[in-house]
Amino acid sequence: MNIRPYTATDHDTCMEAMRSNTPAYFAEDELVMFDRWLEAQEIGRLEHPVSEKEVYFILEEDGRVWGCGGYLLVKDTDEIFLAWGMIHSSKHKKGWGKALLNFRIQHISENHPDRKIALSTTQDIVPFFEKYGFVITQVKPRYYSSTLDRVEMEKRT
Repeated sequence: MNIRPYTATDHDTCMEAMRSNTPAYFAEDELVMFDRWLEAQEIGRLEHPVSEKEVYFILEEDGRVWGCGGYLLVKDTDEIFLAWGMIHSSKHKKGWGKALLNFRIQHISENHPDRKIALSTTQDIVPFFEKYGFVITQVKPRYYSSTLDRVEMEKRT
């Protein structure tokens, strides 16, 4: 397994990973938002108006992309927000999500040690993040779809 920076050649396989997790973990309308995120990363444009900087990685095995995830530094705050983290659904429960999360946390701690790490996820993924020290700060019922709540979390140190 290898984790490296995202490049434009990873676009299609990242979209495939997203589609494999939709609608179980992502809402259908998020596919368009994710596609725009990837395109922005490819041309070095910030996708979110609150971003000071955006960073994205892929996880590959034997030259094939199976996962992706990154983060953004939120302007004028001490906060970093994890962004678009996922592993292709056919590769869940192999420890790859853990590896990608730990890689991002390590990257943040080495490059932005004074920043707080936050994220939003759906209710079914909360237990995964709780294992790594994240706690719920807010829940917005049916935010993404009729079955997917938005759960905001923050990493406790």
